[in-house]
Formats: sequence, structure tokens, C-alpha cells
Amino acid sequence: MATSVEFVVFALIGLFGTNAIPHFVRGVTGQRHMTPFGSESSAVLNVLWGSANAAVAGSLAWVYYDAIEASTLVVAFVAGVVMAAGLASYWSEENPELPWE
Repeated sequence: MATSVEFVVFALIGLFGTNAIPHFVRGVTGQRHMTPFGSESSAVLNVLWGSANAAVAGSLAWVYYDAIEASTLVVAFVAGVVMAAGLASYWSEENPELPWE
């Protein structure tokens, strides 16, 4: 049975892994996209930010490899779906802005 720490780690894996996708895709297609560094971050910065998110998710999965079981995968999946739904809702707004801008 997974520990509560492992559940939290796999939730983070789902969140970071999901967040990596839009940044990386927008970046490799040459489009600007919002990052924590600014609302109109360059395509290159988005590739780097997406890659950093994927590296965090991958590193956590590597370190917690022994905790991979059905329950932790469900937690990662649910966290990823929640993140994806939140991003979809956020980007559906007419003029989305970062909270600190």
C-alpha cells in the first residue's frame, strides 16, 4: 500500500507532466505562450519550461519507481485530468492573465 507521501508525489507527477505538454507543444510549433516568466514568453522559453516540467515529473517517477502501483497511477491520472480541465477553463477566458501580472 502506498504512503500518503507517495500519493502526493504521484499527484505532483500528474500535475507537472500535464503542464509540460502545452508549453512544449506551443514552443515547438513556434508560438508564444504564457509562462511564469511573462505573458508573452518566446517559443524557445516555452520549450525550456515544458522540458523542465517534464524533467521534474520524470525525475519524481524515477525516484519513486518502487511506489508505482494501481493506486498511485490513478492519483497521477486524476491530478493530470484536474490540471488539464483547469488549464482548459483558464485558456477559454477572453483575456487570461497570470495572477501576478
